[in-house]
Amino acid sequence: PTCPSPRQELARRRGAHSTRTSSAPRNLALASRGGAEMARRKQGRRIKRKTQKETDTSDQASELPPRAFVFSKGKVSAPLKALVNDLKGVMSPNTARALKAQRRNKIKDFVDVAGSLHVSFFLIVSSTEQSSYLRLVRSPRGPTLTFRIRSYALAADLAATLRRPYSAGNAVWQSNPLLVLSDFDQSQQEQSLAATMLRNLFPPINVQTLQISACRRIVMLHQRPAEEGGGVELRQYVIKAAPTNVSRGIKKLTRGNRVPSLGRYGSMADY
Repeated sequence: PTCPSPRQELARRRGAHSTRTSSAPRNLALASRGGAEMARRKQGRRIKRKTQKETDTSDQASELPPRAFVFSKGKVSAPLKALVNDLKGVMSPNTARALKAQRRNKIKDFVDVAGSLHVSFFLIVSSTEQSSYLRLVRSPRGPTLTFRIRSYALAADLAATLRRPYSAGNAVWQSNPLLVLSDFDQSQQEQSLAATMLRNLFPPINVQTLQISACRRIVMLHQRPAEEGGGVELRQYVIKAAPTNVSRGIKKLTRGNRVPSLGRYGSMADY
């Protein structure tokens, strides 16, 4: 074979060197372009997503009856815990009777779940060294009414004073109570606001569709005059139907479901 001349060998070496040097800037350009794209991705605009659930403010939510949370806050005594249970009965059936607040729970925790459950009121019982208090809170933006508890009587206390205490069945607590507001002065701002808050605490009554059998309870809120110390008095009554203008024997027949014993009577007139 023919050997290349020194001039041809020098030209070949120069061509190989130029090929190697021209490929390096191309790789460098590709690497710098990829780094610029990654930098642009990192510096892109951050999209913030909503994590808080929106409160349903539609017409369907406005047609629902008002609901309330009843719980105690802080350290309270055993009688006040019993008072919380009685208040849950007053607010039934539009409250969670099995609700139990923990010490670590804050008001913000109840506000977060109130929107999804359509709860619009909080009744919070608390106690200090001076006195006990009941706060009526409209969720989520207020207002808040604070009542100082001067005295109270539990349902168990009333049952202990009666010879034959009335035991209310589950059907009594499944119907909304009838609300009676007494002696609230609308000309005074604080009493007008209190009457509006207390009125919105219970569902309104539609007289055209109301069934008499559903009227099982009455909740009366009475504004006491200044001569008697002022304040609002809360009472709850159970409505019980009883026959009138009938004899004692007919009352016994209509009172229970058992068939009476007539063996010692000669006729029905003697019963």
